[in-house]
Amino acid sequence: MRNIKYLLLIFISAQCFSQISGNVTDSETGLPIDYVNIWVKNTRKGTTTNSSGNFTFQNGKIADTLLISYLGYQELQFIAQKENAVKLIPNEIELGEVLIIPMRNTKIKTINSYNKYNAIKEFYYNGHYSLARFYKYKKEYEQSPFINKISLVVLSALKNKVTFKVYLIKADKEGKPSDQILSEYYILTTGKGKNEITVDFSNEKLIFPRNGVFVVIDRLNLKENKFSNKLAKGILQPAIGMEKEDSEKNTWLGYSGKWVVPKDLMKYAGSNKNIAIKMELTD
Repeated sequence: MRNIKYLLLIFISAQCFSQISGNVTDSETGLPIDYVNIWVKNTRKGTTTNSSGNFTFQNGKIADTLLISYLGYQELQFIAQKENAVKLIPNEIELGEVLIIPMRNTKIKTINSYNKYNAIKEFYYNGHYSLARFYKYKKEYEQSPFINKISLVVLSALKNKVTFKVYLIKADKEGKPSDQILSEYYILTTGKGKNEITVDFSNEKLIFPRNGVFVVIDRLNLKENKFSNKLAKGILQPAIGMEKEDSEKNTWLGYSGKWVVPKDLMKYAGSNKNIAIKMELTD
């Protein structure tokens, strides 16, 4: 009897800790949703769907509460099974006032946080999280109201291409990240070494919001994004460049549907410097 109980305990434990997998789709279209971050609720344990909307979760276990907070869709919590078919429900979008202003591209204003990208020596390494830098609206932007381009610096130790995601969200009236996405999601790749990546938003004709805007960089927990060496395993790539100057702290860290305020960034990421971003505005 004792042996049977022991074997039963081993069987139950194996079931609880067996690998979780599944796929994420749009509930209306049935199409897969790629590069969605999935979290064990209230933790920094996470995974990311691949380009086909599929995921595996080696750090989670059956009966964990998993959470998906993905802008454009209703937040979803579910109890993990061995196989999970997840359907996200799109949010209803309330359209505000629409301003039709022609883009002329005659007046360019650049908001710089670095000059030469090769001079950037400090990076945010590892960790499955998002980094978001806040830009406050200024009256001088009325002359160049459109967000035209942003540039950032990344560093990868892997020979293969690694994937990350960039997008813009609106700030709320208090200057905090809101649940309103401003731009499309941009899925980007980078090769080995230090690289400057530029994202062109000109086709979207995005007017700088009066409450301010956040530039968000999502680090994706994908197998092909992980680097291992003698000192550590599974180091997520790419690393994100930091601003060299000690300017006003306005970089937030996001995970599991939450945002960590800039003053607490040091506890989570080992530094509280701003991520290095250039923003170009145009008229």
